[in-house]
Amino acid sequence: MPDAHRHAAAEHPCRACPWRLDNQGTRHPGGWYTQANLRRLWAGLRRGEDMSCHPTDPRNPVPDGWRPAPPDSVTRECAGSLILKQREVHLLQERYGSDPKRYRRGRPFALTTQGIVAVVNRVIFGGVLGTAPMTLCDLNEPGVGYPPLGTWKEPHDA
Repeated sequence: MPDAHRHAAAEHPCRACPWRLDNQGTRHPGGWYTQANLRRLWAGLRRGEDMSCHPTDPRNPVPDGWRPAPPDSVTRECAGSLILKQREVHLLQERYGSDPKRYRRGRPFALTTQGIVAVVNRVIFGGVLGTAPMTLCDLNEPGVGYPPLGTWKEPHDA
């Protein structure tokens, strides 16, 4: 998502968010909620990529017969993707003592080192050094997840 199109994520994931567990596995003419697409999306996110909120992004390809976002739409960052990435950094800090090697060994689908650095840089330097400000999401947002990462429980509750 180019910086020129970045705007803060909404406070909550949209109804169409692929990271809403209720959407995952449901039929969509564009295949948005398939396991293959979720794997593809997470592969980018875990390496530090950002993701737009598809319904707000006029660049997002939509299936025939579907209305794209208007060309002058404010493209938001995907709140669901931010929740997943921020949960992972929280787990790194709370369960793994900020030791990225232990974290990566303990979580096979973990953020890569590059992904960790991207999230931390945005939290610390948001809006400077070529990064965009990051909305700090409610990590306990109900119904958001990616099954290969496991069920979210705050570390002190685990």
